[in-house]
Amino acid sequence: MKKYKLKSNIGELIEKSGLRNDYIRKHVDVKQKQLWNWKKGVSFPTLEKAFILAKILGCQVDDLAELVEVEEEEEC
Repeated sequence: MKKYKLKSNIGELIEKSGLRNDYIRKHVDVKQKQLWNWKKGVSFPTLEKAFILAKILGCQVDDLAELVEVEEEEEC
């Protein structure tokens, strides 16, 4: 059975946008640590915040992350 995980594209999109983290945090209403977690893929925004973030960044919600296949560990 294949396994998948989400890979965050938020950090790259923010960098490409040229917007400052403070501006994004203010408009999405999140703390610095939360935005950092989204950028690193530690956690992901709620659906509502994802739509707000996508609007600010000028992208679609599904651009914020992608589903990638992960290799399964073989059982001994």
